[in-house]
Amino acid sequence: MFKALSSARFTALSTRVHAHHRALSVSATSNAAKNQFIVIARDYQDPEALTRRLDVRPKHLVEARELKKSGKLQIGGALLTDHSETGKMIGSIMIFSAENADEVRQLVEKDYYVTGKVWEHYQILPFRSADLS
Repeated sequence: MFKALSSARFTALSTRVHAHHRALSVSATSNAAKNQFIVIARDYQDPEALTRRLDVRPKHLVEARELKKSGKLQIGGALLTDHSETGKMIGSIMIFSAENADEVRQLVEKDYYVTGKVWEHYQILPFRSADLS
């Protein structure tokens, strides 16, 4: 009922199966792909701004991790004055995957950094990451 495969035939068959699987994965990923947006947010500059940031930061990070798990947030982090030990956080940069800018705006508007008066203003810009593979 079963025929033994030579190792050369098995290798050829295995290579075709893997290539087909990769093609399906790429096609599924590109079909599910949404638009990308970069968000540049700047912090308030008043003397209490850093304190507010640090106060709501734990809740902000919990929400950011949830957005990352959902695939809506690709990457995010603090914008710094410089990389020295005295460098200060002065804002944030994030890359989102969403249908449109309004979806991103809704996510940003309910972020603890907006509701907690950390980000004074932000920009949402269309973005497309380069294929570096």
